[in-house]
Amino acid sequence: MQMRHTVLRGLAGLALAVAVGAAWAMAQPRGTVVIGQATCFRIRVPDKGETIQQRLDRIQDVAAKFLGGEPVHLTIRPVGKRQHIDVNGEFLVAVTPEDARATGYKTAAMLAPMWRNALERAFLQSNARPFAPSAATGP
Repeated sequence: MQMRHTVLRGLAGLALAVAVGAAWAMAQPRGTVVIGQATCFRIRVPDKGETIQQRLDRIQDVAAKFLGGEPVHLTIRPVGKRQHIDVNGEFLVAVTPEDARATGYKTAAMLAPMWRNALERAFLQSNARPFAPSAATGP
């Protein structure tokens, strides 16, 4: 009986934490990438037929697979003028020249490390076990 109460209290606490996190994320500006409770960056422009929300949703879906699990390794790979950020070899987000212009950077190659570093910090804060930032490859 005591174990049942402990489990129920734990589940209630978890539900409260999830609800608070969801409410906090919804209070962020449109297009804000949030991993766990860490704000990473904002997506300000659509990309190749994907709306800002669709880009954000894909990031959230892929990132959820890696929270609290195996170590994550974020890499940047150039694809033309774009930079793709992958997590453990799976495509996470494209950093486009339009993203760079919208945030005041000259090129996607200059912005991509900023996004990768923000994602690494977020995974670390969310109890995933990322490799050390120095182990990440890319520019």
